[in-house]
Amino acid sequence: MRRNVIVLEKHLHPGEVGNVSAILMGQMVKKEAALFSDDTILDLNGVQHAGIKNSTIILKAGAGQILNLADSVKANPDLISVVFSATGQSLNNQFSDYQAKIKSSSTEVTRPVGIMLSGEDSIIRSITKKFSVLQ
Repeated sequence: MRRNVIVLEKHLHPGEVGNVSAILMGQMVKKEAALFSDDTILDLNGVQHAGIKNSTIILKAGAGQILNLADSVKANPDLISVVFSATGQSLNNQFSDYQAKIKSSSTEVTRPVGIMLSGEDSIIRSITKKFSVLQ
């Protein structure tokens, strides 16, 4: 079974939590389209509902922990990962500047504020067990 997890910097404000989570999920779906169903799911009133196939857990961690996690999973072929950084937060609606800054910076310099992972349930659980659920 597949599992998805978003690990966010523990000091993000509630609006930032929602924003970073949405950005990470959007990018992850570009990398792994199978996270969502291609079928349209309508209720009896004709309202469309999200078709996410596997649960997504949101956890919290320190900035250093997120950086270490990103570094440790980047070469694991069994995991799909994506980060979003403070650099991205600071360059609102400036994609070309964002892209250039990311391409010319180390991960440490970009200061990741969140990472999303998708992979086999047991692998995800084992590498994220030290993190707490975001509340």
